[in-house]
Amino acid sequence: ARPRPGVPRVSAPAELAEGAPPAAEGAPSPVGLLFAPDRTMERHAKVGRVRWLFVFAWLCSMILGATLAYRIDARSSTLRKLDQGGQLQTMSDRQIADETRNAERVAQVGNIAKGVVATPIDLAGASLAVLGLAWFLRGRIKGSAVVPVAAAALLPGALAKLLDTAAAYSHTLIPPEGVDLSPRSLGALLALFGHPLGGPWLKLGGALDLFSLWSALILGFGVAAVGQLPKKSALAATLVAWVCYQLLTR
Repeated sequence: ARPRPGVPRVSAPAELAEGAPPAAEGAPSPVGLLFAPDRTMERHAKVGRVRWLFVFAWLCSMILGATLAYRIDARSSTLRKLDQGGQLQTMSDRQIADETRNAERVAQVGNIAKGVVATPIDLAGASLAVLGLAWFLRGRIKGSAVVPVAAAALLPGALAKLLDTAAAYSHTLIPPEGVDLSPRSLGALLALFGHPLGGPWLKLGGALDLFSLWSALILGFGVAAVGQLPKKSALAATLVAWVCYQLLTR
C-alpha cells in the first residue's frame, strides 16, 4: 500500500540496517595493548588515541621524580666529597649543612625535571624509531598511526616507573647518585632469587631490561601496523635494533 500524503513513512528494520552507516570499532584497551599486541595493534593504529596513554605515562614519570626528590639525602655524599677534596677539616658545621642543602636542592630539581621531560622525549624517540624501521623495511607508512603506536610502547615503561616509585618510597633516604630500585633486568631478577651472575655475564644481564624488551615487542607489532608489513619481519627487525641499541648504550 502506498503511504498517504502527510503521514511519515516508517522504514522496516531490514531497511534501517541496510541504510545505516557501519558502527565504528572502538580503540583497544591498554590491557590488550600490553598483553595481546599481535591482535590489538592494527586496530589501535587505525582508531587509537594518544592523549590518555601519554598522560598516564607522563604522570607515572612525574610521580617517580617527585618521590625521588622527596627522599633525597645528600649528607653522606657531601661529607665524602668534602673529605676527598681536603675541605672537611677547615669547614664549620654550618658550612657543611649549607653544602648539603645545596646538593639536595640540585638533586631534587634534577629528579623533578627528569620526570617532566622524560616521557615527551621517550614519545618522540619511539615515533622516530617507528618511522625509521618502517622506512628501512620499505613499508607503506601510514603517518597518522605513528604517534598512537609510539604512545602504546610507553606503557611498559610507565608500569616500571610505578614499581620504581613504590621501591623509592620504601627507602628512608636516597643519595643524589641514586640507588637500585625495583629489579627490572635479568641480572637483578636472578640476584633477587639467589642466582647472581658473575664476570661479563653480569654486565650482559644488567643490559637486558625486561620492561624495555616488552616495549620493543609492542613497538615491533606497531611497525608492522604502521608500515603494513608482515609481523614476523617487522618484529625481527625491531628486536635486532633493540639489541644493537642496548649494546651501544650499556
